[in-house]
Amino acid sequence: MSKSSGKQMSINIIASIVSFAVTIGINFFLTPYLVKELGSDAYGFIGLANNFVQYGSIITLALNSISGRFISIAYHKGDIDKASRIFSSVLVADLFLAAVLLIVTAVLTGCLDIFLNIPDELITTVKITFGITFLTFVVSTVTAIFTTAAFVKNRLDINSVRDIISNLLKAALVVILFALFPAQLYYVSLATLGSGLFLLLANITVKKKILPEVRIDIRKFDIKIVKTLLASGIWLSFSQLCQVLMTGFDLLICNLTLGTGLMGLLSIAKTVPNSIGNLTVILGSVFTPHFTILYAKQKINELVEEAKFTTKIMSFILIVPFAGFIAFGNHFYTLWQPTKSPEEIQLIQIMSVLTCITFLCASQTQSLMMLNTVCNKLRLPVFVNLGIGIASLIIVLIAVNTTDLGVYFIAGTSSILMGLRYLFFNPIYAAHILGRKKTTFYPAIIRGWITFAVMLIVFIIASNIFTVNSWISFIAVCLCVGIIGYMLSLPLLFRKEELIRLKNKVTKKLRRR
Repeated sequence: MSKSSGKQMSINIIASIVSFAVTIGINFFLTPYLVKELGSDAYGFIGLANNFVQYGSIITLALNSISGRFISIAYHKGDIDKASRIFSSVLVADLFLAAVLLIVTAVLTGCLDIFLNIPDELITTVKITFGITFLTFVVSTVTAIFTTAAFVKNRLDINSVRDIISNLLKAALVVILFALFPAQLYYVSLATLGSGLFLLLANITVKKKILPEVRIDIRKFDIKIVKTLLASGIWLSFSQLCQVLMTGFDLLICNLTLGTGLMGLLSIAKTVPNSIGNLTVILGSVFTPHFTILYAKQKINELVEEAKFTTKIMSFILIVPFAGFIAFGNHFYTLWQPTKSPEEIQLIQIMSVLTCITFLCASQTQSLMMLNTVCNKLRLPVFVNLGIGIASLIIVLIAVNTTDLGVYFIAGTSSILMGLRYLFFNPIYAAHILGRKKTTFYPAIIRGWITFAVMLIVFIIASNIFTVNSWISFIAVCLCVGIIGYMLSLPLLFRKEELIRLKNKVTKKLRRR
Protein backbone atom coordinates (compact mmCIF):
# COMPACT_ATOMS: atom_id res chain seq x y z
CA MET A 1 0.00 0.00 0.00
CA SER A 2 1.35 3.45 -0.86
CA LYS A 3 1.91 6.02 1.90
CA SER A 4 -0.86 8.29 0.62
CA SER A 5 -3.44 5.50 0.27
CA GLY A 6 -2.47 4.04 3.65
CA LYS A 7 -2.79 7.44 5.31
CA GLN A 8 -6.15 8.06 3.66
CA MET A 9 -7.44 4.64 4.72
CA SER A 10 -6.37 5.36 8.31
CA ILE A 11 -8.25 8.67 8.19
CA ASN A 12 -11.31 6.89 6.78
CA ILE A 13 -11.25 4.29 9.56
CA ILE A 14 -10.84 6.87 12.33
CA ALA A 15 -13.60 9.07 10.90
CA SER A 16 -15.92 6.04 10.62
CA ILE A 17 -15.28 5.08 14.25
CA VAL A 18 -15.96 8.64 15.42
CA SER A 19 -19.18 8.69 13.39
CA PHE A 20 -20.19 5.39 14.98
CA ALA A 21 -19.40 6.71 18.47
CA VAL A 22 -21.61 9.75 17.90
CA THR A 23 -24.46 7.58 16.57
CA ILE A 24 -24.35 5.07 19.41
CA GLY A 25 -24.01 7.93 21.90
CA ILE A 26 -27.22 9.47 20.60
CA ASN A 27 -29.01 6.10 20.78
CA PHE A 28 -27.60 5.59 24.27
CA PHE A 29 -29.29 8.71 25.62
CA LEU A 30 -32.40 8.77 23.43
CA THR A 31 -33.62 5.17 23.69
CA PRO A 32 -34.26 4.99 27.48
CA TYR A 33 -35.81 8.46 27.34
CA LEU A 34 -38.15 7.51 24.52
CA VAL A 35 -39.08 4.22 26.18
CA LYS A 36 -39.86 6.11 29.40
CA GLU A 37 -41.85 8.88 27.68
CA LEU A 38 -43.66 6.80 25.05
CA GLY A 39 -43.57 3.21 26.36
CA SER A 40 -41.82 0.22 24.78
CA ASP A 41 -44.92 -0.64 22.71
CA ALA A 42 -44.84 2.74 20.93
CA TYR A 43 -41.03 2.70 20.67
CA GLY A 44 -41.22 -0.54 18.69
CA PHE A 45 -43.07 1.25 15.86
CA ILE A 46 -40.02 3.48 15.22
CA GLY A 47 -37.98 0.37 14.45
CA LEU A 48 -40.85 -1.09 12.42
CA ALA A 49 -41.07 2.07 10.28
CA ASN A 50 -37.35 1.79 9.56
CA ASN A 51 -37.89 -1.84 8.58
CA PHE A 52 -40.44 -0.73 5.99
CA VAL A 53 -37.81 1.60 4.55
CA GLN A 54 -35.56 -1.45 4.32
CA TYR A 55 -38.26 -3.10 2.19
CA GLY A 56 -38.35 -0.06 -0.10
CA SER A 57 -34.57 0.01 -0.45
CA ILE A 58 -34.80 -3.28 -2.33
CA ILE A 59 -35.98 -1.19 -5.30
CA THR A 60 -33.53 1.71 -5.02
CA LEU A 61 -30.50 -0.48 -4.27
CA ALA A 62 -30.46 -2.00 -7.76
CA LEU A 63 -29.42 1.31 -9.26
CA ASN A 64 -27.49 3.12 -6.55
CA SER A 65 -25.49 0.31 -4.97
CA ILE A 66 -23.32 -0.34 -8.00
CA SER A 67 -23.06 3.17 -9.51
CA GLY A 68 -20.08 4.15 -7.34
CA ARG A 69 -18.11 1.18 -8.59
CA PHE A 70 -18.73 1.97 -12.29
CA ILE A 71 -18.07 5.71 -11.88
CA SER A 72 -14.87 5.01 -9.94
CA ILE A 73 -13.49 2.59 -12.53
CA ALA A 74 -14.27 4.98 -15.40
CA TYR A 75 -12.77 7.92 -13.51
CA HIS A 76 -9.52 6.13 -12.56
CA LYS A 77 -9.11 4.92 -16.14
CA GLY A 78 -9.24 8.54 -17.24
CA ASP A 79 -12.62 8.37 -19.00
CA ILE A 80 -14.22 11.44 -17.39
CA ASP A 81 -16.92 11.71 -20.07
CA LYS A 82 -18.14 8.19 -19.32
CA ALA A 83 -18.11 8.90 -15.59
CA SER A 84 -20.22 12.03 -16.24
CA ARG A 85 -22.70 10.11 -18.37
CA ILE A 86 -23.09 7.44 -15.68
CA PHE A 87 -23.59 10.05 -12.94
CA SER A 88 -26.16 12.04 -14.95
CA SER A 89 -28.08 8.94 -16.01
CA VAL A 90 -28.35 7.65 -12.44
CA LEU A 91 -29.46 11.06 -11.14
CA VAL A 92 -32.31 11.27 -13.68
CA ALA A 93 -33.38 7.71 -12.89
CA ASP A 94 -33.30 8.47 -9.13
CA LEU A 95 -35.50 11.53 -9.55
CA PHE A 96 -38.08 9.48 -11.45
CA LEU A 97 -37.90 6.73 -8.82
CA ALA A 98 -38.34 9.24 -6.01
CA ALA A 99 -41.54 10.58 -7.60
CA VAL A 100 -43.00 7.08 -7.88
CA LEU A 101 -42.03 6.21 -4.31
CA LEU A 102 -43.65 9.39 -3.01
CA ILE A 103 -47.02 8.33 -4.44
CA VAL A 104 -46.78 4.69 -3.36
CA THR A 105 -45.72 5.44 0.23
CA ALA A 106 -48.49 8.05 0.62
CA VAL A 107 -51.10 5.41 -0.24
CA LEU A 108 -49.41 2.85 2.03
CA THR A 109 -49.40 5.26 4.97
CA GLY A 110 -53.13 5.82 4.65
CA CYS A 111 -53.85 2.07 4.78
CA LEU A 112 -51.41 1.26 7.58
CA ASP A 113 -53.96 0.33 10.25
CA ILE A 114 -55.57 -2.23 7.92
CA PHE A 115 -52.68 -4.71 8.01
CA LEU A 116 -50.73 -3.75 11.17
CA ASN A 117 -51.62 -4.39 14.80
CA ILE A 118 -51.78 -0.81 16.12
CA PRO A 119 -53.42 0.20 19.43
CA ASP A 120 -56.34 2.56 18.78
CA GLU A 121 -54.77 5.43 20.70
CA LEU A 122 -51.60 5.22 18.56
CA ILE A 123 -53.09 4.97 15.05
CA THR A 124 -52.76 8.66 14.15
CA THR A 125 -49.25 9.11 15.58
CA VAL A 126 -48.04 5.85 14.02
CA LYS A 127 -49.32 6.96 10.59
CA ILE A 128 -47.59 10.33 10.94
CA THR A 129 -44.39 8.54 12.00
CA PHE A 130 -44.49 6.23 9.00
CA GLY A 131 -45.37 9.08 6.62
CA ILE A 132 -42.41 11.21 7.72
CA THR A 133 -40.09 8.16 7.66
CA PHE A 134 -41.16 7.38 4.09
CA LEU A 135 -40.59 11.02 3.07
CA THR A 136 -37.05 10.81 4.49
CA PHE A 137 -36.51 7.68 2.40
CA VAL A 138 -37.59 9.53 -0.74
CA VAL A 139 -35.10 12.32 0.05
CA SER A 140 -32.32 9.75 0.60
CA THR A 141 -33.09 8.25 -2.82
CA VAL A 142 -32.20 11.56 -4.46
CA THR A 143 -29.16 11.95 -2.17
CA ALA A 144 -27.65 8.55 -2.96
CA ILE A 145 -25.82 9.32 -6.23
CA PHE A 146 -24.02 12.33 -4.71
CA THR A 147 -22.38 10.13 -2.04
CA THR A 148 -20.39 8.41 -4.79
CA ALA A 149 -18.09 11.45 -5.03
CA ALA A 150 -16.37 10.60 -1.75
CA PHE A 151 -16.20 6.94 -2.81
CA VAL A 152 -14.53 7.76 -6.14
CA LYS A 153 -11.94 9.99 -4.44
CA ASN A 154 -11.43 7.51 -1.55
CA ARG A 155 -12.46 10.26 0.86
CA LEU A 156 -15.00 8.38 2.96
CA ASP A 157 -13.83 10.45 5.92
CA ILE A 158 -15.86 13.30 4.39
CA ASN A 159 -18.98 11.14 4.52
CA SER A 160 -18.21 10.25 8.14
CA VAL A 161 -17.84 13.91 9.15
CA ARG A 162 -21.07 14.64 7.32
CA ASP A 163 -22.78 11.79 9.22
CA ILE A 164 -21.48 13.09 12.54
CA ILE A 165 -22.96 16.52 11.88
CA SER A 166 -26.27 15.06 10.68
CA ASN A 167 -26.55 12.85 13.77
CA LEU A 168 -25.80 15.77 16.08
CA LEU A 169 -28.43 17.80 14.22
CA LYS A 170 -30.90 14.95 14.64
CA ALA A 171 -30.20 14.74 18.37
CA ALA A 172 -30.57 18.50 18.78
CA LEU A 173 -33.90 18.50 16.96
CA VAL A 174 -35.18 15.62 19.12
CA VAL A 175 -34.18 17.40 22.33
CA ILE A 176 -35.78 20.67 21.17
CA LEU A 177 -39.04 18.98 20.13
CA PHE A 178 -39.38 16.96 23.33
CA ALA A 179 -38.39 19.94 25.48
CA LEU A 180 -40.83 22.43 23.94
CA PHE A 181 -43.82 20.23 23.11
CA PRO A 182 -45.69 17.25 24.64
CA ALA A 183 -44.00 13.92 23.79
CA GLN A 184 -44.99 12.47 20.41
CA LEU A 185 -43.86 9.31 18.65
CA TYR A 186 -43.15 11.06 15.36
CA TYR A 187 -40.61 13.56 16.78
CA VAL A 188 -37.76 11.12 16.09
CA SER A 189 -38.89 10.71 12.48
CA LEU A 190 -39.26 14.48 12.09
CA ALA A 191 -35.70 14.98 13.38
CA THR A 192 -34.47 12.29 10.99
CA LEU A 193 -36.12 14.12 8.09
CA GLY A 194 -34.32 17.30 9.11
CA SER A 195 -30.96 15.52 9.16
CA GLY A 196 -31.85 13.89 5.82
CA LEU A 197 -32.41 17.28 4.18
CA PHE A 198 -29.07 18.43 5.57
CA LEU A 199 -27.40 15.35 4.05
CA LEU A 200 -28.91 16.15 0.66
CA LEU A 201 -27.46 19.66 0.67
CA ALA A 202 -24.13 18.49 2.13
CA ASN A 203 -23.69 15.73 -0.45
CA ILE A 204 -24.40 18.10 -3.34
CA THR A 205 -21.85 20.56 -1.94
CA VAL A 206 -19.20 17.85 -1.44
CA LYS A 207 -19.69 16.57 -4.97
CA LYS A 208 -19.18 20.04 -6.44
CA LYS A 209 -16.03 20.53 -4.38
CA ILE A 210 -14.12 17.23 -4.74
CA LEU A 211 -15.44 15.86 -8.04
CA PRO A 212 -16.10 18.88 -10.29
CA GLU A 213 -14.69 17.07 -13.34
CA VAL A 214 -17.71 14.75 -13.37
CA ARG A 215 -20.40 17.10 -14.66
CA ILE A 216 -24.16 16.79 -14.32
CA ASP A 217 -25.97 17.15 -17.62
CA ILE A 218 -29.48 15.79 -18.02
CA ARG A 219 -28.89 15.67 -21.77
CA LYS A 220 -26.32 12.95 -21.14
CA PHE A 221 -28.99 10.61 -19.79
CA ASP A 222 -28.53 7.20 -21.40
CA ILE A 223 -31.06 4.44 -20.82
CA LYS A 224 -28.44 1.88 -21.88
CA ILE A 225 -26.24 2.91 -18.96
CA VAL A 226 -29.17 2.55 -16.58
CA LYS A 227 -29.88 -0.93 -17.95
CA THR A 228 -26.22 -1.91 -17.54
CA LEU A 229 -26.20 -0.74 -13.93
CA LEU A 230 -29.48 -2.49 -13.21
CA ALA A 231 -28.15 -5.73 -14.74
CA SER A 232 -25.38 -5.73 -12.11
CA GLY A 233 -27.22 -3.95 -9.30
CA ILE A 234 -30.26 -6.23 -9.46
CA TRP A 235 -28.18 -8.86 -7.69
CA LEU A 236 -27.56 -6.52 -4.78
CA SER A 237 -31.29 -5.84 -4.70
CA PHE A 238 -31.88 -9.55 -4.46
CA SER A 239 -29.28 -9.59 -1.69
CA GLN A 240 -31.27 -6.89 0.11
CA LEU A 241 -34.42 -8.96 -0.40
CA CYS A 242 -32.63 -11.85 1.26
CA GLN A 243 -31.65 -9.56 4.12
CA VAL A 244 -35.30 -8.58 4.54
CA LEU A 245 -36.30 -12.25 4.59
CA MET A 246 -33.73 -12.85 7.32
CA THR A 247 -34.05 -9.79 9.58
CA GLY A 248 -36.40 -7.24 8.01
CA PHE A 249 -39.55 -9.10 8.97
CA ASP A 250 -38.62 -9.74 12.61
CA LEU A 251 -40.46 -6.77 14.13
CA LEU A 252 -43.37 -7.19 11.68
CA ILE A 253 -43.79 -10.89 12.55
CA CYS A 254 -43.51 -10.04 16.23
CA ASN A 255 -46.19 -7.35 15.84
CA LEU A 256 -48.61 -9.66 14.05
CA THR A 257 -48.07 -12.81 16.15
CA LEU A 258 -46.68 -11.97 19.60
CA GLY A 259 -48.01 -8.45 20.15
CA THR A 260 -46.68 -4.91 20.47
CA GLY A 261 -45.17 -5.55 23.93
CA LEU A 262 -42.64 -8.14 22.78
CA MET A 263 -42.08 -6.14 19.59
CA GLY A 264 -40.99 -3.21 21.76
CA LEU A 265 -38.59 -5.38 23.81
CA LEU A 266 -37.13 -6.88 20.62
CA SER A 267 -36.64 -3.39 19.20
CA ILE A 268 -34.74 -2.38 22.35
CA ALA A 269 -32.66 -5.58 22.21
CA LYS A 270 -31.60 -4.88 18.63
CA THR A 271 -30.53 -1.25 19.20
CA VAL A 272 -26.96 -1.80 20.43
CA PRO A 273 -26.15 -4.89 18.31
CA ASN A 274 -27.44 -3.11 15.20
CA SER A 275 -25.26 -0.10 16.01
CA ILE A 276 -22.17 -2.29 16.29
CA GLY A 277 -23.31 -4.12 13.16
CA ASN A 278 -23.54 -0.80 11.32
CA LEU A 279 -19.95 -0.08 12.37
CA THR A 280 -18.97 -3.46 10.91
CA VAL A 281 -20.56 -2.57 7.57
CA ILE A 282 -19.06 0.93 7.60
CA LEU A 283 -15.56 -0.39 8.31
CA GLY A 284 -15.91 -3.03 5.61
CA SER A 285 -16.94 -0.31 3.17
CA VAL A 286 -13.95 1.87 4.12
CA PHE A 287 -11.62 -0.51 2.29
CA THR A 288 -13.80 -0.78 -0.82
CA PRO A 289 -12.57 2.36 -2.65
CA HIS A 290 -8.94 1.24 -2.29
CA PHE A 291 -9.87 -2.31 -3.36
CA THR A 292 -11.66 -0.86 -6.40
CA ILE A 293 -8.64 1.23 -7.40
CA LEU A 294 -6.30 -1.79 -7.13
CA TYR A 295 -8.75 -3.89 -9.14
CA ALA A 296 -9.08 -1.19 -11.82
CA LYS A 297 -5.28 -1.20 -12.14
CA GLN A 298 -5.24 -5.04 -12.11
CA LYS A 299 -2.91 -5.23 -9.09
CA ILE A 300 -4.43 -8.53 -7.95
CA ASN A 301 -1.52 -9.74 -5.78
CA GLU A 302 -1.54 -6.46 -3.87
CA LEU A 303 -5.33 -6.67 -3.59
CA VAL A 304 -5.11 -10.15 -2.00
CA GLU A 305 -2.56 -8.96 0.57
CA GLU A 306 -4.65 -5.92 1.40
CA ALA A 307 -7.74 -8.11 1.83
CA LYS A 308 -5.85 -10.38 4.25
CA PHE A 309 -4.66 -7.47 6.32
CA THR A 310 -8.09 -5.84 6.51
CA THR A 311 -9.56 -8.96 8.17
CA LYS A 312 -7.08 -8.50 11.01
CA ILE A 313 -7.67 -4.76 11.25
CA MET A 314 -11.43 -5.27 11.52
CA SER A 315 -11.00 -8.08 14.05
CA PHE A 316 -8.74 -5.89 16.18
CA ILE A 317 -11.26 -3.03 16.20
CA LEU A 318 -14.44 -5.06 16.73
CA ILE A 319 -13.65 -8.17 18.79
CA VAL A 320 -13.19 -6.30 22.09
CA PRO A 321 -16.57 -4.45 21.85
CA PHE A 322 -18.42 -7.66 20.94
CA ALA A 323 -16.84 -9.70 23.73
CA GLY A 324 -17.39 -6.87 26.20
CA PHE A 325 -21.03 -6.42 25.24
CA ILE A 326 -21.76 -10.13 25.64
CA ALA A 327 -19.97 -10.35 29.00
CA PHE A 328 -21.32 -7.11 30.51
CA GLY A 329 -24.66 -6.97 28.69
CA ASN A 330 -26.82 -7.72 31.71
CA HIS A 331 -25.15 -4.96 33.73
CA PHE A 332 -25.56 -2.57 30.82
CA TYR A 333 -29.27 -3.19 30.28
CA THR A 334 -30.02 -3.01 34.01
CA LEU A 335 -28.54 0.50 34.09
CA TRP A 336 -29.78 1.53 30.63
CA GLN A 337 -33.39 0.43 31.04
CA PRO A 338 -34.20 1.03 34.72
CA THR A 339 -37.96 0.83 34.07
CA LYS A 340 -37.71 -2.83 33.01
CA SER A 341 -38.07 -5.80 35.38
CA PRO A 342 -35.19 -8.31 35.89
CA GLU A 343 -37.11 -10.82 33.75
CA GLU A 344 -37.46 -8.31 30.92
CA ILE A 345 -33.76 -7.40 31.21
CA GLN A 346 -32.81 -11.07 30.94
CA LEU A 347 -35.04 -11.47 27.87
CA ILE A 348 -33.54 -8.37 26.23
CA GLN A 349 -29.99 -9.57 26.94
CA ILE A 350 -30.60 -13.03 25.44
CA MET A 351 -32.14 -11.54 22.29
CA SER A 352 -29.23 -9.09 22.03
CA VAL A 353 -26.64 -11.87 22.19
CA LEU A 354 -28.53 -13.85 19.55
CA THR A 355 -28.63 -10.77 17.32
CA CYS A 356 -24.88 -10.25 17.84
CA ILE A 357 -23.91 -13.62 16.35
CA THR A 358 -24.17 -12.56 12.72
CA PHE A 359 -22.30 -9.29 13.31
CA LEU A 360 -19.56 -11.07 15.25
CA CYS A 361 -18.98 -13.41 12.33
CA ALA A 362 -19.19 -10.47 9.91
CA SER A 363 -16.47 -8.63 11.80
CA GLN A 364 -14.03 -11.22 10.47
CA THR A 365 -15.12 -11.28 6.83
CA GLN A 366 -17.18 -8.14 6.02
CA SER A 367 -14.30 -6.57 4.08
CA LEU A 368 -13.97 -9.77 2.04
CA MET A 369 -17.62 -9.55 1.07
CA MET A 370 -16.91 -6.12 -0.46
CA LEU A 371 -14.77 -7.92 -3.06
CA ASN A 372 -17.96 -9.29 -4.61
CA THR A 373 -18.96 -5.76 -5.62
CA VAL A 374 -15.41 -4.75 -6.58
CA CYS A 375 -15.11 -7.73 -8.95
CA ASN A 376 -18.78 -7.51 -9.99
CA LYS A 377 -19.36 -11.15 -8.95
CA LEU A 378 -22.72 -10.93 -7.25
CA ARG A 379 -24.95 -13.73 -8.50
CA LEU A 380 -23.82 -16.71 -6.42
CA PRO A 381 -23.75 -14.74 -3.12
CA VAL A 382 -27.31 -13.64 -3.82
CA PHE A 383 -28.54 -17.19 -4.35
CA VAL A 384 -26.81 -18.29 -1.15
CA ASN A 385 -28.46 -15.44 0.76
CA LEU A 386 -31.83 -16.21 -0.81
CA GLY A 387 -31.65 -19.81 0.36
CA ILE A 388 -30.72 -18.70 3.88
CA GLY A 389 -33.47 -16.06 3.90
CA ILE A 390 -36.21 -18.47 2.85
CA ALA A 391 -35.03 -21.10 5.35
CA SER A 392 -34.91 -18.50 8.12
CA LEU A 393 -38.42 -17.21 7.40
CA ILE A 394 -39.90 -20.72 7.33
CA ILE A 395 -38.21 -21.69 10.62
CA VAL A 396 -39.40 -18.51 12.34
CA LEU A 397 -43.01 -18.84 11.12
CA ILE A 398 -43.15 -22.46 12.30
CA ALA A 399 -41.57 -21.58 15.66
CA VAL A 400 -43.90 -18.68 16.53
CA ASN A 401 -46.93 -20.83 15.80
CA THR A 402 -45.83 -24.07 17.48
CA THR A 403 -43.56 -23.15 20.43
CA ASP A 404 -43.35 -20.73 23.35
CA LEU A 405 -39.85 -19.68 22.26
CA GLY A 406 -40.99 -17.76 19.18
CA VAL A 407 -39.30 -14.48 20.13
CA TYR A 408 -35.95 -16.25 20.52
CA PHE A 409 -36.32 -17.84 17.10
CA ILE A 410 -37.17 -14.41 15.63
CA ALA A 411 -34.04 -12.90 17.17
CA GLY A 412 -31.64 -15.77 16.56
CA THR A 413 -32.52 -17.90 13.53
CA SER A 414 -31.33 -15.59 10.78
CA SER A 415 -28.42 -14.40 12.93
CA ILE A 416 -27.03 -17.92 13.31
CA LEU A 417 -27.60 -18.87 9.67
CA MET A 418 -26.01 -15.67 8.39
CA GLY A 419 -23.13 -16.11 10.82
CA LEU A 420 -22.38 -19.47 9.23
CA ARG A 421 -22.57 -17.86 5.81
CA TYR A 422 -20.03 -15.21 6.82
CA LEU A 423 -17.68 -17.82 8.24
CA PHE A 424 -17.74 -20.42 5.49
CA PHE A 425 -18.95 -18.83 2.25
CA ASN A 426 -17.39 -15.34 2.28
CA PRO A 427 -13.71 -16.34 2.66
CA ILE A 428 -13.92 -19.19 0.14
CA TYR A 429 -15.79 -17.16 -2.47
CA ALA A 430 -13.46 -14.17 -2.07
CA ALA A 431 -10.48 -16.43 -2.68
CA HIS A 432 -12.24 -17.98 -5.68
CA ILE A 433 -13.01 -14.72 -7.50
CA LEU A 434 -9.42 -13.57 -6.96
CA GLY A 435 -8.05 -16.84 -8.31
CA ARG A 436 -6.46 -18.01 -5.05
CA LYS A 437 -6.65 -21.12 -2.86
CA LYS A 438 -9.86 -21.60 -0.86
CA THR A 439 -7.95 -21.42 2.43
CA THR A 440 -6.18 -18.14 1.57
CA PHE A 441 -8.00 -16.02 4.16
CA TYR A 442 -8.55 -18.60 6.92
CA PRO A 443 -5.26 -18.19 8.85
CA ALA A 444 -6.23 -14.60 9.67
CA ILE A 445 -9.83 -15.60 10.48
CA ILE A 446 -8.74 -18.41 12.81
CA ARG A 447 -6.47 -16.02 14.69
CA GLY A 448 -9.47 -13.73 15.06
CA TRP A 449 -11.64 -16.43 16.62
CA ILE A 450 -8.89 -17.49 19.02
CA THR A 451 -8.58 -13.85 20.06
CA PHE A 452 -12.34 -13.57 20.59
CA ALA A 453 -12.42 -16.71 22.75
CA VAL A 454 -9.62 -15.35 24.95
CA MET A 455 -11.29 -11.93 25.21
CA LEU A 456 -14.67 -13.43 26.13
CA ILE A 457 -13.17 -15.59 28.90
CA VAL A 458 -11.21 -12.63 30.32
CA PHE A 459 -14.26 -10.35 30.21
CA ILE A 460 -16.64 -12.89 31.78
CA ILE A 461 -14.17 -13.40 34.64
CA ALA A 462 -13.91 -9.63 35.06
CA SER A 463 -17.71 -9.21 35.08
CA ASN A 464 -17.95 -11.71 37.94
CA ILE A 465 -15.08 -10.21 39.95
CA PHE A 466 -15.94 -6.51 39.82
CA THR A 467 -19.06 -4.99 41.33
CA VAL A 468 -21.04 -2.91 38.86
CA ASN A 469 -23.93 -0.94 40.38
CA SER A 470 -23.67 2.50 38.75
CA TRP A 471 -22.71 4.09 35.46
CA ILE A 472 -19.43 5.31 36.98
CA SER A 473 -18.37 1.82 38.06
CA PHE A 474 -19.61 0.33 34.76
CA ILE A 475 -17.62 2.80 32.65
CA ALA A 476 -14.52 2.43 34.85
CA VAL A 477 -14.54 -1.36 34.65
CA CYS A 478 -15.23 -1.38 30.89
CA LEU A 479 -12.38 1.07 30.23
CA CYS A 480 -9.93 -1.02 32.24
CA VAL A 481 -10.85 -4.37 30.70
CA GLY A 482 -11.14 -2.76 27.26
CA ILE A 483 -7.57 -1.45 27.41
CA ILE A 484 -6.34 -4.85 28.61
CA GLY A 485 -8.34 -6.52 25.84
CA TYR A 486 -6.78 -4.39 23.09
CA MET A 487 -3.30 -4.97 24.52
CA LEU A 488 -3.85 -8.74 24.51
CA SER A 489 -5.39 -8.64 21.02
CA LEU A 490 -2.29 -7.22 19.33
CA PRO A 491 0.04 -10.24 19.75
CA LEU A 492 -2.84 -12.68 19.28
CA LEU A 493 -3.96 -11.22 15.95
CA PHE A 494 -0.78 -9.96 14.32
CA ARG A 495 2.47 -11.73 13.50
CA LYS A 496 5.74 -10.34 14.86
CA GLU A 497 6.72 -8.69 11.58
CA GLU A 498 3.26 -7.11 11.27
CA LEU A 499 3.55 -5.67 14.79
CA ILE A 500 6.96 -4.23 13.94
CA ARG A 501 5.51 -2.65 10.79
CA LEU A 502 2.60 -1.14 12.74
CA LYS A 503 4.97 0.12 15.44
CA ASN A 504 7.23 1.79 12.86
CA LYS A 505 4.25 3.53 11.24
CA VAL A 506 3.03 4.88 14.59
CA THR A 507 6.57 5.95 15.59
CA LYS A 508 7.07 7.86 12.32
CA LYS A 509 3.79 9.73 12.73
CA LEU A 510 4.64 10.65 16.34
CA ARG A 511 8.07 11.94 15.31
CA ARG A 512 6.51 14.16 12.65
CA ARG A 513 4.43 15.81 15.32
